[in-house]
Amino acid sequence: MKGKYVALILVLLTGIVGGLFIYLGPKATERTPGVIHIGIRYIDEMTIEFTHYPKGGPGATIELVAQDGSIAYTFERLTIGRNLMPLEGVPNGPYTARLSAPDYQTVEIPIIVEGRMINPPKDAEFTKGTHADYNMIGVWFEKAE
Repeated sequence: MKGKYVALILVLLTGIVGGLFIYLGPKATERTPGVIHIGIRYIDEMTIEFTHYPKGGPGATIELVAQDGSIAYTFERLTIGRNLMPLEGVPNGPYTARLSAPDYQTVEIPIIVEGRMINPPKDAEFTKGTHADYNMIGVWFEKAE
């Protein structure tokens, strides 16, 4: 085959695949719940004292706390590294993501739930060792006093 025919076939296939993504993409996200990426790290995870915990650490928990103080959603057994949390059935609105782990300080991060995704408020300021972005939360746990 000559080069121009190969290039034409590649452009045609790219157009077909792109069209399928555009057509099927919204339908796929309507059926599946959102997935939030939660990164967990511990200040002392490289020390000898940390070895008394299991391989993934002491196990953290995230709670989405509504403005009235009620807990709208809880997800447990978060380990060191990246965790995937499904976000399903949580009403839209502002929440506080409360992350906690045994023997470590509890961390609170303001978030806004919109459909199957989370975002930080535009004017949010994060404490040292925390971060939130589109469908992402990151926490560096400090030891409890």
